[in-house]
Amino acid sequence: MSQRGDPEPTEGDVLGADPSPGEKRPSPDQPGGGIQGTRSAPPDRGGERMSAILTAPNVITFTRLLLMPVCAWLLASGRWGVGLWLTAVVGSTDWVDGWLARRTGSVSRLGQLMDPFADRLLIVSVTIALLVRGVLPLLAVVLLVGRDLLLLAGFPLLASRGVRPPEVVWVGKAATLVLLFALPILALGETGVAVAGAARALGLALLAFGIVLYYVAGVVYVRMALQELRAVRSGR
Repeated sequence: MSQRGDPEPTEGDVLGADPSPGEKRPSPDQPGGGIQGTRSAPPDRGGERMSAILTAPNVITFTRLLLMPVCAWLLASGRWGVGLWLTAVVGSTDWVDGWLARRTGSVSRLGQLMDPFADRLLIVSVTIALLVRGVLPLLAVVLLVGRDLLLLAGFPLLASRGVRPPEVVWVGKAATLVLLFALPILALGETGVAVAGAARALGLALLAFGIVLYYVAGVVYVRMALQELRAVRSGR
C-alpha cells in the first residue's frame, strides 16, 4: 500500500504504463528493447569453425601430403642428405598444425580426419622407400602397412552403420612419434657417417618399440569402434 492508501502499482502496471511526454519506449527489435530488456545472444560460430576447410592448419597438412611422395622418392633413390632433411621437416609439421589449430581456435573436423591420415601415409611412404633400399626387413613393412590397411578397410564399414572413426588416443600418438624418429634414424645408418652403426642399432630398437605401440593403439581403436557401434545399435 502507498502512503495515500491507494494500492501500489504492480509490475505489469509499471511495464505497461505509457511513457512520459518526451520519453520514447524502446522497440522489442532494438537491443535491450524487449519486455525484459534482454539482449539477444551472439550467434554460435563453433559449427562454422568445425566445418571450415581452408584454414592455416589444414593448409599445412595439405602441404605435408603433397611433399610425402617427394620424401619417399629421395630416400628410395639414395639421396640421404636432402631426403632426411625434408622428411624431418615434413614430420615436424605434424606438431605444428596441431599446435596452430589449438592456438588460433581453428580446429576443424576435416583437420581431425586428415592429420592422423597424413601421419599414416608418411610412415607408409617412408617405410616402402626404405624397403626399396634394403634398409628395413620385409616383416617390419608387412606389420606396419598391414595394420593401417586393416583399419582403413574398417572405416567405410563403420561409416555405413553411422559410426565415426575413433579419435586419436595418446598411445597412438606415442607410436607415431616413435616411428617418425625410428625411420629417419635407420636411414641415417645408411649414410656412412661416423655414427652410422649406432644409428642403425638405435633405429631398429625404436622401430620394434614403435610397432608394439602401433598394435596396442590398433587394439584400442577397435575397442572404441565396437563400443560406439553397440551404442548406435542400442539407440535405434
